[in-house]
Amino acid sequence: MPESVPHGDQPRPPRATEGIADDTAEQLSALDEQLIAQLVHRIRLARGHQLSRRAAGLPTTSLAQENAMLLRYAARLGDQGAGIALAILELSRPPASPAPAPERP
Repeated sequence: MPESVPHGDQPRPPRATEGIADDTAEQLSALDEQLIAQLVHRIRLARGHQLSRRAAGLPTTSLAQENAMLLRYAARLGDQGAGIALAILELSRPPASPAPAPERP
């Protein structure tokens, strides 16, 4: 089973030295960029999937799939993981079409 993050599991702080702190900050920034790129990729895939479902006459989203995703994130990351999953689902929804401007007489 993939690794999960137990509630309250915190790494021991390393001894603070400037070189290590800078290296860690760079690693975290690089990891953030990778996470963002993966999220953008997931959002594009999800939106394409939703368009395909709509074109096939199906509901845009599958509630069962969304619930399974929420459960996966919650099982591995706790309640905060479920919050992350909800945010990802929200990002994955196509942007709402702007309301048409009212006609002027």
